[in-house]
Amino acid sequence: MALYLWAIYIVIAIVSFLPIVRMDLFSVSKKYTYFKYLSIFLFIWTLITGLRFVISNSAVLYYLLLTVYPLLFILTSLAFLAMMKYLGKPVSKIIIYFLIIFLIIELAITYTNNLHGLMIEIPNSYHLTNEQFNALESGLFFYIHTFVCYMLLLISMGLISYRLFKAMVNENDAFPFIVTIVSIIVGITLNFIHVFFYQFTLDPTYLVFLLFTAVLYFVFYIRDIRLIFKMNNNEFILDNLREMYIIVNQSGVVVDASKTLINKFSIKLSNDVRFADLKAKLSEKAIIYKEGKELEKKYDPNRIYLHMHEKPINLPFLKYSGHFYLFYDETKIQKYINEINYVMNHDLMTDLYNRNYFEELREDLEGSNDYGFIMFDLDGLKLFNDYLGHKAGDHLLTRFANKLKELTKEVDVVAIRMGGDEFLLVIYEASPKKTKTIIEKLKDNTRYEDYLKSIGFSYGCALASNSKTTAMTLSEADEKMYKMKTEREEAKKTLEEQLKKMKNKQKKAI
Repeated sequence: MALYLWAIYIVIAIVSFLPIVRMDLFSVSKKYTYFKYLSIFLFIWTLITGLRFVISNSAVLYYLLLTVYPLLFILTSLAFLAMMKYLGKPVSKIIIYFLIIFLIIELAITYTNNLHGLMIEIPNSYHLTNEQFNALESGLFFYIHTFVCYMLLLISMGLISYRLFKAMVNENDAFPFIVTIVSIIVGITLNFIHVFFYQFTLDPTYLVFLLFTAVLYFVFYIRDIRLIFKMNNNEFILDNLREMYIIVNQSGVVVDASKTLINKFSIKLSNDVRFADLKAKLSEKAIIYKEGKELEKKYDPNRIYLHMHEKPINLPFLKYSGHFYLFYDETKIQKYINEINYVMNHDLMTDLYNRNYFEELREDLEGSNDYGFIMFDLDGLKLFNDYLGHKAGDHLLTRFANKLKELTKEVDVVAIRMGGDEFLLVIYEASPKKTKTIIEKLKDNTRYEDYLKSIGFSYGCALASNSKTTAMTLSEADEKMYKMKTEREEAKKTLEEQLKKMKNKQKKAI
């Protein structure tokens, strides 16, 4: 055999030997069981391919060349079973029995070929060369053997191609499918050339089988995280982990941290830095939490939110274990949660808290006796809407809401829009004097010389006590407010007259 062919053969032999070196990889999952045996028999075929060019004993060479046929059947059967196992498809016992019986028959016919010539039409001659053997006529059983082998191989190729095609469509993962299809096309092309145009020295069926198997292994290795983990002893995972991590030994000393974490927080790892100290350093810029309930309700836009997961690292032959801390940057998530909570708990028109927020607040207030409620109902919202339009009514609501906001900056109160033209002030450390002061201040802030700029309102006050629930306190304030509302009919009539005059002026101006 020419030197360049030996060079090609050595490269192929190395490729077929690589899976044998890392046979432990096939143990990561039961679905790779048959690939282990496939690798072993493929390497045996590689050895036979090399031996046929160095063995000079004709008798040994004769049976060595015949051995390729049952070996090829074993390989195609293993490829079929491996593919079915990998794809999770059950194989019926009938097929298993067929493969076993066919193998027994093939072995018997192969090694008694000199008696009948069913595989190769040749007597038992010990003076054959490789070239003479390849030029011999095929027997009847050879065509049966070839048909069964190619059927098994086509089914295997078809199944994996279909699975990879579905992955390409559903997951937009085209690389494995393209590589597999290209390898199949190359294999078919080599066989076509070998049959019709040029006789290769190296068996193209062997080359195709090796190519297809190598491509499958390559696809598995770069796609299966368990194999990557096993092959690289965790280094690939850690180096490519997008999340930040810290690895701590059994003494609580940091032994490694992700580059992302180091760069993000501008930290330097010393040999003796402890996890507690490093965590404190991170906490200067970040809020670190294990569960969402640990977070304060108030969102801090100036801090990074790190969700921390802790996993033990079992150390062989040691009583203690290290720890792996994984940090997920959930700042954006917390920002979105804060925005959602804001929408849920605020009135979008006035930017005050809404009734949803009040219902949450009631749980905190229940059982306390140092708060008070002031309920408000604005005068003439409907009149503003009817005479000047809804924009004027909305403007009335926002003007009053702004006055309540001003109060929240001066007094310990919470301003809430309960709905429509009803507002509520929740007063902390409430007292009759404090409540009266708030009412008087609000009256002063809403009174103007221009009657239409003034904001009239009814109100009702109620202070908490040990004998009253929040519902009872709120009901008391509500009743007082409605009582005052019925007493303000004259104010409403005056407002309506002013609104009519305003509307008439607008008409004349038009």
